[in-house]
Amino acid sequence: SVLQHRASLVSLLGDDRTNCSDPSGEGLKLAKGAQPLPWDTERLYFQVNKEICEGFSREYDSELRERVMGMFGIEAAGIHVEALGLPLSASEYHAAAKQRYRDVFPSARPMPDSEGAYGRMFEELVASYGKVFSWDLKMKIMGTTELDSARIMVRELDLPITAEEFTEAVKKIQHGFLSKCSLMPGAERLVKHLHDNGVPIAMATSSSAESMGIKMSAHQELLSRFLHVVTGSSDPEVKRGKPQPDIFLVCASRFSDPPQPEKCLVFEDAPNGVLAGRAAGMQVVMVPDHMIPPEKTEAATLVLSSLEQFKPELFGLPPF
Repeated sequence: SVLQHRASLVSLLGDDRTNCSDPSGEGLKLAKGAQPLPWDTERLYFQVNKEICEGFSREYDSELRERVMGMFGIEAAGIHVEALGLPLSASEYHAAAKQRYRDVFPSARPMPDSEGAYGRMFEELVASYGKVFSWDLKMKIMGTTELDSARIMVRELDLPITAEEFTEAVKKIQHGFLSKCSLMPGAERLVKHLHDNGVPIAMATSSSAESMGIKMSAHQELLSRFLHVVTGSSDPEVKRGKPQPDIFLVCASRFSDPPQPEKCLVFEDAPNGVLAGRAAGMQVVMVPDHMIPPEKTEAATLVLSSLEQFKPELFGLPPF
């Protein structure tokens, strides 16, 4: 059903950032819902890998490039090394690609929201144990609490540490990865529009208060427009993480005039978050990672490739 004008936004910022394939871990990354990089830039990335492989008398072709689409840096590097029989390790290829990108783009820096902050952070941690943070593993942890994510990674990768130790390791390095995160395209416009039109909005994130604070450190003015923030990894009232509905029900209950679930509209990027919102009885707009299979988006009320496509009037909200 269509929401009334006084709908409540209970989640806006995603918990993850998106990565496309690139063995350097620095290029070919798209913000959620963004279009691919311009053709000339794509060609330059292709050329960098081609030159590295030609240095070992190997041919880097489009077929190989397609094989690594959607993989993270060192995982893609490992495929290149294995497929072409290169006389170096995945880590060495990874380092060579990073250096070549610096040479080709000496003054360029990726936009913060396309740096795959969480992916690169987890990739670095598990690589220290000789493991690979794969796309399948990323799918399993998307939208979960920090401790649940750690439990999944420790179990799936058979890491010789506890989930609690993994979480502590993340805390030690997260500032460098998360402090430069930027907003999803269209997020700032939407938040300001709803706030300026008197629509009560709040944020529900699976992150801890500490992690959320780091991610939003550069966006304090925008954060002030939210009536409250629920951090699933550190809020004692959130007993269960996504895909359970707890975080959204708690978030809705904290409005001064708590709305019924059917009057709430959730914005999500993760399948677990969509399931949580729907389990809470709310409508959910999903802006998924482009690598997420279509069947993982079916539970959403509406699926968009970008928040910039959102039309508030479809849900009884003031139009832009």
